[in-house]
Amino acid sequence: MALYEGIALIQEKQAVVLDLGHDYTKFGFTGEAAPRCIIPSSFWSPDEKCYKKVYDYKDEDELYENLVHMLHLLYFRHVLVNPKERKVVVVESLLTPTLFRETLAKVLFMHYEVSGVMWADSARLCALTLGTNITLVVNIGALEAEVVAVVHGSPVIHAIQSGPLGARAVSTELARLLDEQYGAPLQLSEHVLEDIRVRACFVPGRARALTLDDPSTVGARGVSVTGPDRVLTVGGKARERAAETLFLRNNELASLPDLVLKCILQCPIDVRRELAANILVTGGGAALTGLKARLAAELRHLVTLTPYSESLHGLQFSFHSAPSPDSTVSWMGGALAGAADSGSRALLKDVYSRSRRLRDWPCLLHTTPPDHHHWAELQC
Repeated sequence: MALYEGIALIQEKQAVVLDLGHDYTKFGFTGEAAPRCIIPSSFWSPDEKCYKKVYDYKDEDELYENLVHMLHLLYFRHVLVNPKERKVVVVESLLTPTLFRETLAKVLFMHYEVSGVMWADSARLCALTLGTNITLVVNIGALEAEVVAVVHGSPVIHAIQSGPLGARAVSTELARLLDEQYGAPLQLSEHVLEDIRVRACFVPGRARALTLDDPSTVGARGVSVTGPDRVLTVGGKARERAAETLFLRNNELASLPDLVLKCILQCPIDVRRELAANILVTGGGAALTGLKARLAAELRHLVTLTPYSESLHGLQFSFHSAPSPDSTVSWMGGALAGAADSGSRALLKDVYSRSRRLRDWPCLLHTTPPDHHHWAELQC
């Protein structure tokens, strides 16, 4: 027997880390610095004879089939490991629907028969990569921007803010600007819009953004982007205005800087200053050039206006540089957490088989202390 095989028999094998995003999925092993694969969250559907996204489902049965196919692709095409031999660390959002969590657990435990699963929210995992006690995590995903305050390893649940300000919102605005530029609907696919957004778009500074509507302002230089069937000329207006949708303020104060300030405002007063000084911007949408500098400038300006000036005036905003690419910070946190204590915190298969339910923070049955008087009232 080879030496490495003998060691593998004695020691528990590395757990796998699964970050199943709306657009892209990160998959790899604990203790490693980067995922083994980053692939689109889609698979080839033999029934529909086309590629299908995991999140395109109508009911629980369809979601179950989607997850079975997606995990088969990850386990047997990309990392080539036996799922029965390794625990799983699942990176999830605090706002993940209960149906999705329960169905994913059912697929992992009942179909692939994994030995244990550790569930961890992305906000705490992102904070784990920094090693700070207090962190404000701004996660700009594909569909939504989510702002979570993590204080001493615990998310402040009542202060969570989210809004439809993800990368897809920038792509939608980019498509509108390109249609306006060409004078006709271009009917560009999501893949092409994403390619243009990443390669050509940027976020202008606040001073520059205030002058965009001025006719005397010199526009940015246009660039050519090669598409699948033609070469598109992306004008300067589309390049620098596509991301302005993240900073537009309306009557509901739902811009990205407003979400950050409202999250800080709803946190305990003694941690607000440290939250403002420890901001971490993550997610695929955070890779836009100039986004963090613009967000910092907007925060410094808005904190002097109502309704924030009275409670948050004088805060100094500072941003952390993530130890990995913005899109993989939460996965890296999962790899760290899994390497440290995945065995002790994992939900084992035999425990799950008794109730077929997951503990969830919105459920009072799981969050009420066992000595609370409500339990005695229920028994009566």
